[in-house]
Parts: sequence; structure tokens; C-alpha cells
Amino acid sequence: MKHLKKLTALLLCLILVGSGVMVSAEGTSHSYVYDSWGPTMSVSEPYEATTYLMGAATFGGTALSAPTDIFVRDNEEIYILDAAKIAGNNRVVVLTADGTFVREVRLTKDGQPVVLKEAQGMFVTSDGTLYVTDKAAYDTKGTVYVAKPDGTVIGEVQAPPADVVEANFLYTPISVVVDTAGIIYVVSDGSENGALQYNEKFEYLGYFGAEQVTVTAEVLINEMWKNLLSEEATQGLKRNAPTSIKKLDIDPANFIFTLKGSEMGTGVGQVRKLNTLGTNIMFNNDKELAQFGDLDSWFDSTTNKTVGSDLIDLVADDRGFVTVLDHTHKRLFQYDENSNLLYAFGGEGDRYGNYATPVAIDACGDNLLVLDQKRNSVTILAPTAFARNVRAAVIDYNDGRYVDAGQYWREVLKTDAYYELANVGMGAYYEAQGDRKTAMRYYELGNDKSSYSACFTELRDESVRANFPWILGGVVALLLGAVLLTKWSERRRINEYNIQISKWKYPLYCLLHPFKAYYELKIEKKGSLRLACASLLLFFFSGVVQEQFTAFHFVDGVKENFNIFLIMGTTLGLFVLFVLCNWAVSTLADGEGKLKEIFIFTSYALIPYTIGTFALTALSHMFSLEEAAFMGVLWVVVYAWTGIHLFMSTREVHQYTSGKTILLLGGSVLGIYLLLLLLTIGYSLFAQLITFITTLYSEYRLH
Repeated sequence: MKHLKKLTALLLCLILVGSGVMVSAEGTSHSYVYDSWGPTMSVSEPYEATTYLMGAATFGGTALSAPTDIFVRDNEEIYILDAAKIAGNNRVVVLTADGTFVREVRLTKDGQPVVLKEAQGMFVTSDGTLYVTDKAAYDTKGTVYVAKPDGTVIGEVQAPPADVVEANFLYTPISVVVDTAGIIYVVSDGSENGALQYNEKFEYLGYFGAEQVTVTAEVLINEMWKNLLSEEATQGLKRNAPTSIKKLDIDPANFIFTLKGSEMGTGVGQVRKLNTLGTNIMFNNDKELAQFGDLDSWFDSTTNKTVGSDLIDLVADDRGFVTVLDHTHKRLFQYDENSNLLYAFGGEGDRYGNYATPVAIDACGDNLLVLDQKRNSVTILAPTAFARNVRAAVIDYNDGRYVDAGQYWREVLKTDAYYELANVGMGAYYEAQGDRKTAMRYYELGNDKSSYSACFTELRDESVRANFPWILGGVVALLLGAVLLTKWSERRRINEYNIQISKWKYPLYCLLHPFKAYYELKIEKKGSLRLACASLLLFFFSGVVQEQFTAFHFVDGVKENFNIFLIMGTTLGLFVLFVLCNWAVSTLADGEGKLKEIFIFTSYALIPYTIGTFALTALSHMFSLEEAAFMGVLWVVVYAWTGIHLFMSTREVHQYTSGKTILLLGGSVLGIYLLLLLLTIGYSLFAQLITFITTLYSEYRLH
């Protein structure tokens, strides 16, 4: 009896889907964002599948047959282009915003039905005028049909005159939009010169929004080879041509959005927002082009191609958000006007909210509609509380209403504490209220170094103004102490030749007098192995301090990813390799330095770098990003000071000339490179050997 009930329920579900009844369900999928360092971070579900449209009854008695495009007119009606093939349904299906069938439209011209051969794009104006692209309407070239709401064709947007386009131009329209002034924008498949622009009388105006080729070293080198080599020899070189546009969209303010094609998983600026001059105005917070879709890609050895996001459609909704559709992973990515990824969601699968072959998307208010060509279905997605809070917060934040946005960001952080945009938003909220310390904490969580540095600068300047008398007194006291110490030291010294330096003071003596101290250290043999080891340990410790205690706005990585072994390798490991290579090369070049002496001299030579690292780590808490140039100058001084010490210590320990010292240092660096290469190869071979032995053992156990 129990099995009979399950079977009956299953059959009932199949009947409902087959008859086209709208099925409501909660949809779930893996949703994530990328943090500032690249790895994905899971977030709450931003959208849920509330309605699933499928079957003959839903679409007027005839099921969809490989539909190609979907369009929402004024958030009132849904239009589905159901005419992918000559033998297809050859129609446009019209539904209400909630998915109720209204009518179907079939194009007619001069009283005869129009057979759509390869219709891929569609646009509907507010008065219901239909624009349908057919890239193969006239076999070798296409057209854009313009029809009344009942399907009567009133005109066509045809190919531009042959004398105003390139000789090999082929008019195959795949996407079309129309602005409120009646200007028509058409994308011809494969065209590299932008969209074709027509007036309301279907007269050609010119190209619009052509992408400019960025001149890089690769572009210049490719052009050079193309001029030098034959056409056959340069076939494998990358073409230095603008990327063609795949899809168009337009927002209520008449900004044209373009989605360009690119090699999967590569490139930036796939989505552009064009003003009336055809200039892109969509950049990230750093005023740079952003990468859209998944940041990760991989190389497929079977096809010899890079595999990543293949973006095929986009929609700019009424509230300024842009959503793009990824064909590779069947996911949707939603961005704000500053190209910030808000969330990625969806995926391939059988459950609601996942897709088989999604080909088009559009927005109806805050809802999203996804057209699945393989399943001949439409999924209506509604934003969850998480997405509603994010979208409301982003709108207030981008309009400068930071306090208003704070209430929404706070709700977001209750479920997603590490959502970077929310932390940045809360930082702006507290900064607007004058609480800069709390704002800095949130900016750090959101990895917003620029805003963090701005708050830091204001707090620092306030502190300096409040404590200026004490600071001035401290500086005067330090200068006075330095002068007195210098005079006291000069009184004790009779002349330059009576100075007796103990081995315990030699590291400091070398630090201050590198041009003579290392010579005297060699002659007097007062180097201390204990002090050298202590200096080396301080060198290692300075690396730890720099990694962990540098001010946030000067940190290049993630402090939480602290790796003690990496620091050991880049400090102690490199030191050991340098000493060994220095000794090995000097042995072949008649150097006088022994291994112990090289160890001591080199460790003394690293003292300037150690002191400089400690000092600049402390100074990073006194400088802002705007003053980073001063930090850069100080680091140059530290490197130069350390370089002088390494040069002088190497020259004196081996009693070389300056020219021979330079050659020795170059040989030492080359030796380090070769040793690291050998270690890498050895590790790789060892790993392969372990894998081979493990495989053999597994095979032995199986048999």
C-alpha cells in the first residue's frame, strides 16, 4: 500500500508537468562570491525558483520548441521567441508577468506568413512593436523584422549600403535594441566594428560602440611578425582585432549594455555600458575594467583550449543591476553599477533553480527569468531576503546614503559575516557617524584599503594636533641626545688609529662603517659565530614581524595565511643557499674566504636589512596610502644600504677587486637559481616515484 501511494504521487507529478501546469517550488543552488584574493566564498541563496513554466498548456496548447530569446515589456508582459528552426513553432509567445498565457504572435508580410529561419534576438517597445532578428532570412544575409503587436510586418532593418561597410561584411543580425528616441541598434554576428545604428526610418547611421584594441607588447610583436612572415606562417598568431559583440541590452536611461565574446575564461571588460557617444563608462572601484563571470579557468588537453565562463546573455534591470548568464556552468552572476560581483548562483542540474541549456535571461521588476532551450521551459526567480537587503543597501550606498544603507548591510552580516561589500558598507556607515575606529575595523574586514587609509589619516592627524607639544618635545630631546652622544664619543676618541673594537661591537661597527669595517674584520679575525647566528635569527624574525605586523593598508597578502615555513625558506633558506653558492664559486675563483668567514660576513651584511624591516614595519603604522611613495623611498634606501654591505663584505672576505666581486655575486645568484631548479625537479620526480609505488601496491593488493 505504501509503495502504491508513492507510485501514484509520482504519476501525478508527471501528469502535471506534461500538461503544462505552473509548478511552484523552492529552488536551491550553490551560491558564492569571490573575495579580494580570488577564492570563492559561499553566501546565502540570493534567488529562489518560485515558478516553473513548461508544457503545452502553459504556452497556448503547443509546447516550446528550442526557444532562443526572452523579453519582458514594461514589467507587464513576457515575450518568448519560439522560432529557432524553419520547422519550429515560428511564433512569439506572450504571457503575463506571472506566467499566464495571453496570446501567440505569428509574423505576416503582405498577408503571407513569414517563415523565421534562424531567429535569435527580439525586442519589444512600450507600444508593443516587435523587432525580431533572423540571421538567415534571405539565405546569405539576414534582416530584422519590425511588426505591429498583432504580427503584421511594417518594415525591415536591412543591411547597410555596401559602399559604407567593409568589402567582406555579411549582415547576420543576432541581437537588437531600440531606445526611447527610436534609434535602433543591431548586432551582426561576428562583426568587429560594434553595433549597427539605424534611425526610426530604418536608415543606416553608422557603427556604434566599437571596441578599441589596447596596444600591448604582444600586439606590437604580433604585428611585426605578420609584416615579416608569410600569411601561412602567421596563421597561429593571435588576431589583433576588436572583439565582436554577442548581445545587447538597454536600460530605462537609454544606456546601451554590450556583452562581448572572448576566449573562455580569459579577458576583462566583457560587459560594457555605453553612453550616447559609444564610450564605455562601466569600471570597477579602481577605475579599471573588471572580469565578469568565473575568475577560475582550466586548460582542457583534449580540446587544447582554455575552459572557463562563456557569457552568452545579459540584462540590466530597472534598478541598475546587471546579470549575466554563463553557458559553461549554467550560472548567473549579478553585478552592481561598479562591476562588483554581488553573488553567483544557479548551476547545471535537474532541481528547480538549475538548468540544462539556458540561452537567455531577462528581468521583470526584481525577478529574473531564465529561458532553458533544452527543457523548453522558463524559470521565474524571486530574490530572497538576502538579495533584497543586498540590492537595497547597494542602491543607498552608491547614492551616498551610507547611514540608510547601514540597516540593510547589518541584516546581510547576520547571515554572511564575511561578505566584503557589507563590511565595507558598515565601515562607511560608521565613518558617516564619526566613529572612525569602528569604521576601520569594518574596512579591514571588507579589505577596502583606500577607505581604511583615509580613516587612518584623519585619526592620525587629529592625534598629532592634540599631542603636538609632546611630540615636538620628544623630537627635540632625541636630537639633543644624539648631539650629546656624538660629542661624548668624540672626546673619548684620540684619533682614528687607536680605536679598539671588541668582537661584540663589530656588527654595529660594520653597520656604520661598511667601507673599512669589513677589511678590519678580515685582518683582525674578530668575527663571532654566535653573533652571526644571532643576527641570522633576527633576520628571520624580521620576516615574521613584517608579515604579521605591517599595517593593513600596506599588506599585500592575507595575514591569516601566515606560513612560517615559507618565511623560513625566503630568509634562512636563501641565506644558506647564498653562502654555499658564494663559497663554491669563490673556491673556483681563488677566493680567500672560508665557509665560516662567509657565513659571518654575510650575516653581518644583512643587519641593515633587518633593522630597516623592523623600522619600516613600525613606520607603516604612521604613513597612509597617499604617502606610500615615502615608504617606497625608504625601502630603496634599505635595499641600497644592504647591497653596499653585501658587496663590501664579499669583496673583503675574499680579497677581490670590485669587478671580480660583481662576477662572484652574479655567479652566486646563478647558482641559487640552478639549485632551486634542481630541487624542484627532484621534488617532482620524488612525487612521481611515490605515486608509482602507491599504484603498484594498490594493483598488487587488488590481484
